[in-house]
Amino acid sequence: MRLSYLVIPLIALLFLSSVYFVFATGSSAQIPEIGQTSLYIFGVTIQNGTEVGVPAQLSLTVTNGTGRVFLGSTPLAGADTQAQAVVSVSVACELLNLNCNDYNFYYYISSSSANISGPSAGAAFTIAAMSVLAHKPLDSQVAMTGTANPDGSIGIVGGVAAKSEAAANQGIKIFLYPSNEPTQDNITFAALSYDENLGMIPIAVNSIYQAFNYFTGGYNATPPLNYSIYTPLYNSLMEHTYQQFNAYQQNIYNSLPSKTSSNSTINGSISAALSLMQQEKNLTASGKYYVAASDVVASALDLVYADTLEQLSTASDPSSFISNLISAENGSIQNTYNKITGSYLTNSSTLELKLIAIDRLNQASFYLNISKSEANVNSFNAVSNYSLAEVKRASALFWVSILPEGNSNFSESSYYNMSNYYLYRAASLVNYAILLGAPYLSDINLMNSYFSKAQTYQNSGHYVSSIFDSLEATATAELIIEENSIVINGSETQVENQIADSALRLINSAENAGVTPFLGISYYQLGESYVNYSAYLYVQYESFARVYTDFEKDLINSSSLPYSLTFQPLQVPAATVFTLQDLKDIILGIAIGAVIAGVIYEYKLFRILKRNKLIPRSPKIGKNSVRKRK
Repeated sequence: MRLSYLVIPLIALLFLSSVYFVFATGSSAQIPEIGQTSLYIFGVTIQNGTEVGVPAQLSLTVTNGTGRVFLGSTPLAGADTQAQAVVSVSVACELLNLNCNDYNFYYYISSSSANISGPSAGAAFTIAAMSVLAHKPLDSQVAMTGTANPDGSIGIVGGVAAKSEAAANQGIKIFLYPSNEPTQDNITFAALSYDENLGMIPIAVNSIYQAFNYFTGGYNATPPLNYSIYTPLYNSLMEHTYQQFNAYQQNIYNSLPSKTSSNSTINGSISAALSLMQQEKNLTASGKYYVAASDVVASALDLVYADTLEQLSTASDPSSFISNLISAENGSIQNTYNKITGSYLTNSSTLELKLIAIDRLNQASFYLNISKSEANVNSFNAVSNYSLAEVKRASALFWVSILPEGNSNFSESSYYNMSNYYLYRAASLVNYAILLGAPYLSDINLMNSYFSKAQTYQNSGHYVSSIFDSLEATATAELIIEENSIVINGSETQVENQIADSALRLINSAENAGVTPFLGISYYQLGESYVNYSAYLYVQYESFARVYTDFEKDLINSSSLPYSLTFQPLQVPAATVFTLQDLKDIILGIAIGAVIAGVIYEYKLFRILKRNKLIPRSPKIGKNSVRKRK
């Protein structure tokens, strides 16, 4: 009788539990597994002063997702290993021309070692990701060591000989290692003999593509290179931009009161500008308009500096003269900003040109503020930074002058989330580059400067410039990572060529997708102009070409980014947003609450009925209660 009062809460419990079950099972169906794989990786430990290789198991599961990378391990992995996992996923997606933001990656390392650290499994991380994404199973008898560089090359690691012997002991038949390893750490003849006796062959490889070929039994993932990258659209736009730059430069030169000066600083600036102006003619003759335009910026800067110094030398009140220049330039920057954001139409293919212009204007404001701070301290520094501001402002207008005019209603604030996205990506690579270290301290300083400016622009609401400085921090971080493999035993040319080929592949991919990567092509072209003169600048500009090409593809396909281009934070209160897991927990809570409420209700109802003698007493059962049959 009493159980009848539990019918309603039990029904409620069954119903709500069923709903919870549907949500619980349904949520896993919404994030289906793409695939999984595993392979051996090898570390090194020191025993009695000798390096000994230690095997470990690397497993990877890939699901649909939003570009997250997770790393678990037993024991816990070091920060450099975690950072390498993020870089490796990016490399894998780039080499396969896939969008990382469509997936989540779950790595796990199992090792008997007391410590898991270092980036030496980076190439293996990349191979694992490529295996799942390309649906190509891995040969369990192949293993490797080496870092994954952003350009797809394999970076140097330590303890190769010890790792090779450990792989041979594990039954590995092919062991891959970086081809540009320094001689003192290369596989020794003794190690080779030991490995071969156990039936293993060590093979030197220089790229992830080459290693993937061994792991998959001959699958070639390397796309062909097309060196004809200068599209008619790019050439026509860059030629027009160069003409605008050149006319601006000529006007400054023609306005100089004197083409020579007794002041050695002024005369030196004019001479440097004339030399660059002659070089521009040779560049334009071969169709290298962006490189020529870059020289125009440098020569125009020399000319503005010379002209301003000459005017300053005749000013009765130098301090007031500089202040007036700064005030007038500040007004020019604002007027140019209004014109650029409101008077030029854009479409998905030319939006980047407007973003470049906005970035140049923000740079102009940055240099003008420095000039203002130096006005009463160092007039030469004040003039130098004023000159930079003036040229940056002028160049901003030239970038969009090739666009059709019209009302565009451009809003820089709409790029808030995109700036967050690129700031996060930059942070990952910056941290990894710092962990690796750099051959040149100046590169670390440059990278940190870009990243700091990106954060400053982000905090001050200049989201477009935050994006550009994040990209430059990323490119410099990639350069630092590559440098660890460059100055090693004459491998410089090999690494340089791989970086250039990597940039070219990305440009090919962008053009095949219908994107004209203006800055990507421009930096590639600029890098090629230094191939015989400066290895450092060559690699630097090719790194910039890679990063900007990626950005340009993202910009066209912004719907594939994990963050929307349009973001209004005040319209989306955090309190109103909850996840599917939150909803499941709420349902389960309601179900439990219903049961508790039902039990309490049944108990109280029973007491009321009993008190009012509406429930018959149960007969007592015992020997005295049994009636005798008459």
